[in-house]
Amino acid sequence: MPRRVALPGIPAGAARAAWRDLARTLAVGLAMGLAAPAVTPWATAPASAQGADPTRILSALPGEVMFVRIAGSWASDDRRGPTRLVLIKPSPRDEAMRLYVQWLALDPRGNRFSLVATEEIPEIFDWRIKIDDYRIEPDANGSRVIFDAIVLTNNQRRTYVLTVGPPGDVMFAAR
Repeated sequence: MPRRVALPGIPAGAARAAWRDLARTLAVGLAMGLAAPAVTPWATAPASAQGADPTRILSALPGEVMFVRIAGSWASDDRRGPTRLVLIKPSPRDEAMRLYVQWLALDPRGNRFSLVATEEIPEIFDWRIKIDDYRIEPDANGSRVIFDAIVLTNNQRRTYVLTVGPPGDVMFAAR
C-alpha cells in the first residue's frame, strides 16, 4: 500500500481532494491526447500568469531556423518593442541562408509580444551569403548589425552592414 505523505500547510482533506481533482484532470487530458501539465494542487498562481511553456515553444521551432537574436529596440509614436533577427537555412543540402528582421510589440493587454512587421533582407539569399559572425551596435533609433560572411559563389570573405530602424526601415550594404 502506498505511503501517504502530509503536505506542509495543507489540511489532509484538502490535499486529498486536490490530488483527486488533479488525477481526474490528468486522466481526461491524457485520454484526449494532451500532454500532462506541470502543476501542483496547491499552486496559487493561475497558469496564464506563469507565462507560456518554454519547452512547447522550443519544440515548435522548425529545424530550418538557425539563429534568432534580439538586435535592439524600436519606437514609433504609439508603439515600441524589440527588433529581432531570424536566420533560416531553407535546405540542408545548400549553404544559402535567408535573413529576416522582425519588429515586435506588446499586445494591447501587455502580456505577450505580437508581430508588428517582418522584412526579408533578400541580398543574403540572392548574393549567396553565408553569415559566420555578427556584432550588434544599438543606437537611439534602432541598431546596426555588422556581419562577417563568405560569398558562396567565389568563397570571398566580406563584411556587410544592416541598419535597422522602425518597422519597414532597413538598409543592407557591403562594407
